[in-house]
Amino acid sequence: MLQRTRCSYFRDTSYTDCNKREPGSGCAALTGINRSHAILGTSDGCIATYPGDFAQALIALDAQVEVMGQKGRREFPFANLHRQPGQTPHLETSLAPGELITAFGITRAPFIRRSLFLKVRDRQSYEFALASAAVAVDLDGDTVKQARIALGGVATVPWRAREAEASLRNQRLDETTLGRAADLAFADAWPREHNAFKIELGKRTLMRALRQAGAMEI
Repeated sequence: MLQRTRCSYFRDTSYTDCNKREPGSGCAALTGINRSHAILGTSDGCIATYPGDFAQALIALDAQVEVMGQKGRREFPFANLHRQPGQTPHLETSLAPGELITAFGITRAPFIRRSLFLKVRDRQSYEFALASAAVAVDLDGDTVKQARIALGGVATVPWRAREAEASLRNQRLDETTLGRAADLAFADAWPREHNAFKIELGKRTLMRALRQAGAMEI
């Protein structure tokens, strides 16, 4: 859940410009090789991509996270655990100093029965996502009652696409609806020189995931 970014400018300390490693030093990825970097949730201070997969699944399942610290126990939506970089990329989560994650909770809900995770990458195994989508859909016939969408490989944090979810509600799960949801999911994308392809790739990944989820037998 808390693995740090694979950004080479963060990992390689020979690069001095990394706001995540050294606040206020700049972001070398902005004008560097940024093919693998984020297009959602970015800022002029950081475009590093969150690298994990499991977090997106927890968001799509509406998971809660339980933490324990000096002030006791607290619980909040897992989607609120990670912080977008803004001007403080070195602050990556909403955990207070000394807090420890003790549990994740998933409430039984109708959309959980029709859910899946789809990952697109450069090679078949041992590779981080260029784009991924975790989706969960509750259908009444071919009409969407509820939907949950989380995106990976394209954002600075495990990304919940709330506007796309809302666009699906009470709509038929057809190609027009899928396309509209995909457009909304990436409406605020901010690509750089080498990663603009992630917009189209991310849209197609999301549409494919929703299409497959809708076709599942339960």
